[in-house]
Amino acid sequence: MRARVVIYNPELKAILLIHRLKNERDYWVIPGGGAENQEAPIETAIREINEELKIKLLPEKLKRLFEIDNEVIFLAQIKQIKAPRISGEEKERSSTKNIYEPAWVTLKDLTTINLMPPEIAQQLLESIK
Repeated sequence: MRARVVIYNPELKAILLIHRLKNERDYWVIPGGGAENQEAPIETAIREINEELKIKLLPEKLKRLFEIDNEVIFLAQIKQIKAPRISGEEKERSSTKNIYEPAWVTLKDLTTINLMPPEIAQQLLESIK
């Protein structure tokens, strides 16, 4: 099981995604990752966001949006304006050929980027409204 968190800023009307440039592929992902030691999906979501982005989320602030391909997608709202820097394992794996760059993407631009998996963009738009 994997867990991801759609981090939404209502003031910006944008979500925080990770822009990936890997092996000449250009795509975007929702931050998150795989469960460790029988974690519940919400525990995985909180741990992964803290590891990757140094954003501390509380369980009561997470809303389960939907599940897709064995991944649970949560929603969290934050007021932070500046996109954080990547940290943890992703920072260690970063190189000129393997880039992780957190960035805010407005809801209106969500369908114009290469969000992986592709079927997730429309579900996100419907879930956040």
